[in-house]
Amino acid sequence: MKLSYLSRISLRTVALGYLAVLVVLPVGMILWRSFERGLGAFFDAVSTPAAISALNLSLLIVAIVVPLNVLFGVVTALALVRGRFPGRGFVQGIVDLPFAVSPIVVGVSLILLWGVNGWFGGLDRYGLQVIFSLPGMVLATIFVTLPFVVREVEPVLHEIGDEQEQAAATLGASNWQTFWRITLPAIRWGLTYGVVLTVARSLGEFGAVIMVSSGFPGVSQTLTLLVHARYIDAHDAFGAYCAATLLMSIALLTLLLMTLLDRKRSPR
Repeated sequence: MKLSYLSRISLRTVALGYLAVLVVLPVGMILWRSFERGLGAFFDAVSTPAAISALNLSLLIVAIVVPLNVLFGVVTALALVRGRFPGRGFVQGIVDLPFAVSPIVVGVSLILLWGVNGWFGGLDRYGLQVIFSLPGMVLATIFVTLPFVVREVEPVLHEIGDEQEQAAATLGASNWQTFWRITLPAIRWGLTYGVVLTVARSLGEFGAVIMVSSGFPGVSQTLTLLVHARYIDAHDAFGAYCAATLLMSIALLTLLLMTLLDRKRSPR
């Protein structure tokens, strides 16, 4: 019994130490460097035109990506769970592809497709620029966040089954009525969880976005790119830490919301 108690204490100590080294110390360093000059200097650093523009662009990308991923994710999850069609395994692989492919590779692939000499590069002559502008950044973010809604909604659909949907169909409900009144309420927590994960990944994406962005302040510079530009290009470590703290604060609020939703969902 004593050995078991000591083993539990040892495991907890190792886990907490590992967590402290990987999370607590880096986060503490970022906060310390951000506020070492005071709150006034911090707010000055995050309220510059470049920082405000980067924040607005990041939120705009989130506002575009989330609805598209919700639509794709729900439809794909329904097709994978309720449908039986040729190529189902291939679709499963495509959904999980962003987990296996480096974001840098995604950015390079988008350049090869949508760049000046790419397969769809001719769109530039019609005034539609994809690479080094907002559309390219949206495409890159959509790709890296593709699996989250699907993989959160899919197990919920497996769990609830299709008995209630079949009962609604036998009572004369249309497909839309069945989805709106039966399916959607049943998957709402899984869908919400997937949305929160999508928001968090969209805000923090760097590798794919930097490949398809010009990085110009006020044009195509997100918060993650602002951190990179301040630290690497401008050698402004304090400004980079402040921008990172702003980004981290938004991410923490998103994760806090995810935790609260998960607690609310668990008893049900």
